[in-house]
Amino acid sequence: MESTVSLSSSIIEALNSIFSNLFSSVDNGVYEILDKITFIDTKIIEKQSFIKLFGKNGTSGILLVCNSLILGIFVFYIANYLFSHITYSKVQPPLAFIFKAIIFIALMNSSFWLCKQIINIVSLISGSICEIGKSLFGEEISFVNFITKINNNIYSSADNGLDITSFDGIIKSFTTFGFMNLIFSYSLRYIMIQIFVLLFPFAILFGIYDKTSWIFKSIIKAFISLLLEQVLVSLILVLAFSLSLSASSDLSKILYIGIIYSLMKANTYMYMIFGGISTSVSNNIGMISNRGGN
Repeated sequence: MESTVSLSSSIIEALNSIFSNLFSSVDNGVYEILDKITFIDTKIIEKQSFIKLFGKNGTSGILLVCNSLILGIFVFYIANYLFSHITYSKVQPPLAFIFKAIIFIALMNSSFWLCKQIINIVSLISGSICEIGKSLFGEEISFVNFITKINNNIYSSADNGLDITSFDGIIKSFTTFGFMNLIFSYSLRYIMIQIFVLLFPFAILFGIYDKTSWIFKSIIKAFISLLLEQVLVSLILVLAFSLSLSASSDLSKILYIGIIYSLMKANTYMYMIFGGISTSVSNNIGMISNRGGN
């Protein structure tokens, strides 16, 4: 009996040591990355390699492909317009199509500037929210400071160290794995934002013709939804810093779990409100939503 108890204690002690080292490693090296991939600004598309891929003008990169497709859009419209006289189907009037085409082609060739301004506006909004939180609570609103706040209030490596079989150990485990989930989710979001910037000129091109405008609406909606996610994250973090929680209170620990879970579900909430795509790693990546697209 004593040998069984001793073996169990040895196993638990070994697991505590392994998880303590894992959590310490994550705390020291991961959360700064989480801040960088969550709170994005125009730097995300200002790298020379990305600009080269997008195209500095209408004769290079993605913009060259889009300008080459303009003739195809006109041919497609003309064919549908002529065919409509046989089927008596409703087609966009020629003058309206030409006027719309002139505007959208100009916007398409300025799409990099448009994307940059949209990203900058969202970045300014989320940054302003964080600055308001900093002025109110005297702490920089970031994931790094948030995890420090959790560690100070819930878990301390002093004394007996981490015990994964205790309530505090479970809380610490959920916290770490929850933030790892956020890293995967926001890394996917980071990449998807860049992809949608590359798709932006195609979206504007498809917006010329009424029958393909749903593609334009869907891509724009998905792009905006992904960007606005960082505004919601800013609000959640400011709320987290506003809470006066005690290390001895189980309610405080439960509220911290609720905050982390709400951060994990932020993308889902934005998807439910605005549509677009989901970057949650716990579910299959959603397809572009057609809600309101027709």
